[in-house]
Amino acid sequence: MTNNELSRKVLAVLLAKGPHLRFPDMVKETGADARAVFKNLFFMEEKGLVQLATSYPVDAAVYPIIHLVKLRPTGEELAGNPEELDDHFPLSDPTTDDQLHIPDTYSARSITFHQVLEVLSRRVKREMKDDQRDQALEKIKDLMELPLAKQKL
Repeated sequence: MTNNELSRKVLAVLLAKGPHLRFPDMVKETGADARAVFKNLFFMEEKGLVQLATSYPVDAAVYPIIHLVKLRPTGEELAGNPEELDDHFPLSDPTTDDQLHIPDTYSARSITFHQVLEVLSRRVKREMKDDQRDQALEKIKDLMELPLAKQKL
């Protein structure tokens, strides 16, 4: 399923099942991989089509937990207008979840893994406690030495 097909399916499911749905139910209804649905929902929230009820686990996880997905009026209007839906989510776009979702406006395609690790290293130095910092920096250093680190995202 392409990203645009998934976006269309999310809107259709919310229209059919009610204005809001729990995340596990959305995954089940779309029949898509949970990671793909997760990423797609955040994209749709940025576009103002859905609203997400989220929280962060106490174990310092990087990603939030999505509890509920709610259809916004903008999303409802878009789903009801086939022409506008085709403009926003053209079926001719083959992009799928296995491709990066970094807007080209940020020139992100020229960033290397090494550069990302450098940013992480600076943040670790600034924010981590002494006992954890050295271990984390050593792991980052090891990753920076991999040949893959010189490749672009």
